[in-house]
Amino acid sequence: MAISDSDSNADTLSGRLLASSVFEPFVGDCTKLVRSEVKRRGITLRTAFGVVEKIKPNILERTVREQMPDLLHELEPLYSEHRANNADATGFGAHLNAHDVQVADAILHVADQRAESVQNGTIRSAYGRVRGRAKREIVSAVPPLASIIERHLKSSA
Repeated sequence: MAISDSDSNADTLSGRLLASSVFEPFVGDCTKLVRSEVKRRGITLRTAFGVVEKIKPNILERTVREQMPDLLHELEPLYSEHRANNADATGFGAHLNAHDVQVADAILHVADQRAESVQNGTIRSAYGRVRGRAKREIVSAVPPLASIIERHLKSSA
């Protein structure tokens, strides 16, 4: 859920990327990234994803949209650290890439919280089948995610 531009705090990652003028294109790019990463992965992940999408069409975009505020909150300490340590020398994307394991842990923390609240047994089972390998898969997707975040931060300036 985007926040209105008048309510955003330009000093925070959430304030910049959840601003109504940035949020929709940001969610769209993140949704495309997830979809392309799933296509590149093994049959187990592609099958689990296909099962979930048959049960709940549009689940990917809805999930990205709903979980983005929580993910940005999880990434806020990295953003604060970056800003405190001469943010002009390198972009925030480079900082995220340097902390790819922390980024993966943040994404998994948000996903695990969401999975705990899912009532549909088939969806929970599909998540459980891919969860064990998820961290290494997510770490490999940090560079394109970092690029998306960097691009949308620049557009929010």
